[in-house]
Amino acid sequence: MKTYRRLASDISHDLLDRRNCTRRAISLPVTIVTGFGDTHAAIVQNVSSRGFNIQSEYGVTIGRFLSLDIPGLAQYPGWVAWSYLGGFGLEVANPIPEQVIEHIVAMAVRHAA
Repeated sequence: MKTYRRLASDISHDLLDRRNCTRRAISLPVTIVTGFGDTHAAIVQNVSSRGFNIQSEYGVTIGRFLSLDIPGLAQYPGWVAWSYLGGFGLEVANPIPEQVIEHIVAMAVRHAA
């Protein structure tokens, strides 16, 4: 295994920017759709333009391609960026526009009421 070390000044702006997106805390039931079409229940815990923090009993592995189905809205395809103790991060294939994030947050608020 090779380990590469770089000076912080050598790191691309994209890598530095990855975790700088504003996250919105929510609790919204969704469905995970695997590449084989299997579905699993999940809860979105936060959303940003780069992806979702998801809680689910479905075991995922880093790098796996999944889609997140938000009822009444859309499916968001992406890759599992991290996984830890029943939660994982789904990095979406295309950035989520701020207007869509606002709509998802509003859906979560309505669901909580």
